Amino acid sequence: MAKLTLNVEPDVIQAAKHYAEVHHVSLSKLVTQFLRDLPQTSHDFLTQLHATLMEEGFQEPSSDTESLRRVHVKRKYQ
Repeated sequence: MAKLTLNVEPDVIQAAKHYAEVHHVSLSKLVTQFLRDLPQTSHDFLTQLHATLMEEGFQEPSSDTESLRRVHVKRKYQ
């Protein structure tokens, strides 16, 4: 298995943890199942999702991976 780092609002994390606990499943399994349930013919879905995120102010990450790593480490250890 590979690791995945996500930036999620604290209230969403708490709700997801509660849901996972109540349903006796790990948060990792919940996310994995969600991702598996995405449409297999997902090009149109992902294109629409990208357009929606951009409309809502989402900023695509920089292609400068070193800069992204520094930001991640700074946030992680604050």
